[in-house]
Amino acid sequence: MWKKLCMVSFAIVICCGCSARVTENNLSGVHVVKADEKLGEKTQAERAQSIKGFLHKISGISGNAVVVEGHTAIIGLRLEEGMETNATRLRKEADAAAREADEYIYNTSITTNQKIVSLIENMEQKRGK
Repeated sequence: MWKKLCMVSFAIVICCGCSARVTENNLSGVHVVKADEKLGEKTQAERAQSIKGFLHKISGISGNAVVVEGHTAIIGLRLEEGMETNATRLRKEADAAAREADEYIYNTSITTNQKIVSLIENMEQKRGK
């Protein structure tokens, strides 16, 4: 019985063959579009500065970096010592502050990771030049 089952299975595999589909990841059709420098009456740098002003008012945040691109604000927060346990609350407050500061902000990306905050600070400095 075992021999017959193996033979039938082998025959099915031979007759049907093994087929594997390969999905190709073709990114040649992707177009990167930079957001307009001005949205409303302010440039992206001016919008980032107004968000920074609102973030300075939040207790528990010692420093911040903000980069605005279109309708998105990328925010890095430096927390005061001992405030790491309140990071979630501070990120929510920062989100609300960014949306209050700029009516055109629909999305925020907020981090308290110090390495990423440093990268955002570098981006901010490069855009300021």
